[in-house]
Amino acid sequence: MKSLHEHYCKKPDNFPLEKFFQKGIGRGQKILLVGESPAGNGWRKSGKACYTPEGKLLPTGHRLNELLKPFNLIVDKCGFTELSKCYIGKDRKLLKECSRKCWPIFLKQLNTHNCRLLIILGIHTTNLFNWLSGYPLQVGKLTKITLQERNYTALPIYHPSPINPYSRQKNKRIFEILQKDIEKLL
Repeated sequence: MKSLHEHYCKKPDNFPLEKFFQKGIGRGQKILLVGESPAGNGWRKSGKACYTPEGKLLPTGHRLNELLKPFNLIVDKCGFTELSKCYIGKDRKLLKECSRKCWPIFLKQLNTHNCRLLIILGIHTTNLFNWLSGYPLQVGKLTKITLQERNYTALPIYHPSPINPYSRQKNKRIFEILQKDIEKLL
């Protein structure tokens, strides 16, 4: 029987840094979108962040594009990675430990990307990031942080998935309020 999980956290030193890591292009190099873990129907099958295996942009990608549009960016042009590289399916109790073990992979990937702004996708991802990094990031607030002696600005947002009907409006408001500050980072 095939496993419902894919664990890359067991051998983090052997993990290929380009896996589940999309490099940004142009202005998008300065942004790194940070998700929680690879989705079942997302890039673990398609090889591309926010896309289905058939090449269709997922609803989360559409919502991210709405937020990025004022900056003349789309999700395809921005850097993108996940805190946990493991696919855990619906077994969420595995997420914290997988993320802890994958944190060194995330930091190595971050060092290969010359970004300035980390956009952390969702409250759960923000909580994991805070636990791993030691920072008290808050959704909707820009915060200067240092990871491995490199400076970044972090912006946690509500997860752009349409599952939460209120996240779209809340994220639009966050980006409207912070538009000038974000523009300076790009």
